[in-house]
Amino acid sequence: DEESQFYYSVNKEDHSFQFMTRDLRRQEIIGLLPLWAEACTPERAEKLVTVLTDTSKFWRANGIPTLAADDVWYSPNVDYCCKWNGPVWLLWNYMVFQGLKNYGYDQVADQLAEKLIHAVGIQLAKNHNFWESYSPDNSVLNSPSNYIWDTIMARFFIDLAAD
Repeated sequence: DEESQFYYSVNKEDHSFQFMTRDLRRQEIIGLLPLWAEACTPERAEKLVTVLTDTSKFWRANGIPTLAADDVWYSPNVDYCCKWNGPVWLLWNYMVFQGLKNYGYDQVADQLAEKLIHAVGIQLAKNHNFWESYSPDNSVLNSPSNYIWDTIMARFFIDLAAD
């Protein structure tokens, strides 16, 4: 979207930002994935990184939420399974991490990795579990535990060690 300088889901039928009565222009983590896909110009990448590192939107204490924190539907609470309106999902954060590396934002990528290591470390120390998702803003969780896909954290450590 040229006006907001962000990528959004579009209606596959007519490529508009409308689906039924809903406006699809919500700043979600998926709008940051053009970095991972190397599908944007360096100038657009810079604009995405500006949005990403805005603490009122995506740059939260424990990683990148699925929905920007300034959205009316945002909820930092992980209080049931499969929430996509705020919680941090490690695999999606890893894709953003790789996207940042693709465009040379190594320091920002490393800071993101540290946020995720912090979030996971708190839970491992507290209850010895990996979780389906993590709160971007607090350490309270009530979602399914012991998710194998959270072993993506090993890849963060490998990538950080390679720097």
